Amino acid sequence: MSRDTYESNIAFIDATVKRLERNEVSIDELETLAREFADARKFCADRLTRIESVVQATLGGDDSQSADRG
Repeated sequence: MSRDTYESNIAFIDATVKRLERNEVSIDELETLAREFADARKFCADRLTRIESVVQATLGGDDSQSADRG
């Protein structure tokens, strides 16, 4: 299944954890679900890393501009 947003992937992760906690995942489904879970986790981690880089670059840019003015 293709999930293309952070929100859809995090919702999948949350729903999967809840299903696992309630023992609603069959052994036959587990292999596929584990692969999808790993893909969703990687998508979210990559997205957060990219966002952190943008925020750091933005904040770093603001700091250097403030120092030039002061």
